[in-house]
Amino acid sequence: MKKIPETINSVKRKCSIFIDLNDKRNIGYTINEGEDTETTIHVELPRYYRPRKSSKIVDENSNFVNGFKVVKTSNGEYAYVRESDNCLLPFRYDVAFDFNEFGYAIVGKDGSVSWINKDFKYLNLQGEMVEEKLDKSWAEFEGWQGVTAFSKGDIPLSRVYDGRNKYGKIAYFGTDGKFKEFYQYDGKIKTHLPRATFSSGTTFNEKGQARAEGDILFAKGYSVSCEDLIKICMENGFIDCISEDAEKHYEEEMGKALIKK
Repeated sequence: MKKIPETINSVKRKCSIFIDLNDKRNIGYTINEGEDTETTIHVELPRYYRPRKSSKIVDENSNFVNGFKVVKTSNGEYAYVRESDNCLLPFRYDVAFDFNEFGYAIVGKDGSVSWINKDFKYLNLQGEMVEEKLDKSWAEFEGWQGVTAFSKGDIPLSRVYDGRNKYGKIAYFGTDGKFKEFYQYDGKIKTHLPRATFSSGTTFNEKGQARAEGDILFAKGYSVSCEDLIKICMENGFIDCISEDAEKHYEEEMGKALIKK
């Protein structure tokens, strides 16, 4: 198998599907985009149907990880062998990676990327873990444009996103197999219905914080708008502390500027 990074931080469909003169679909999956370990796996598949399924393993990882091992079959597809009975499972993918400690693995299929669980259900665009239809149609796997690994911290969350139509969608997938829901906080928790998806958003940092549509998200499940953050800071005197600290640094820097002149 092609050498891939030991740590998988993100997997993304690289570009649109390209159909060549031989009626082959060319798909690229980029791993760890923007990092030193960035690499791309290119896949060629028939235009309308996946290749005839093969059970002949031609390449495989040396060790089982969290109960499964990734293998590659003779027709170029990736699959999993289960450790408990050494059984080659019937599910096939363009790319596939080890299961993590939470029981999920990232896979790519037919130009989509998603999470699968150990029952081999995958996360669809509606936020449901659904069974894949094991037929020849290549359009049955309705995954995402890209996913990131689960964040570090007490509440791990994965950023999943899709922008293949004019309405971009970003959601945060939890280890419980559901989208994380966020409630607005403005000094108290608002009771309106939570939002599960956003049109823009960043990944969560180790402190459990991210940005989405101008709000600050907290992994526990609440968000604060910049406007409400300023209001809370003013009400609690934080603005005065910031002002005093900024004034001190301002005077110091202005003093250095005058000396240079």
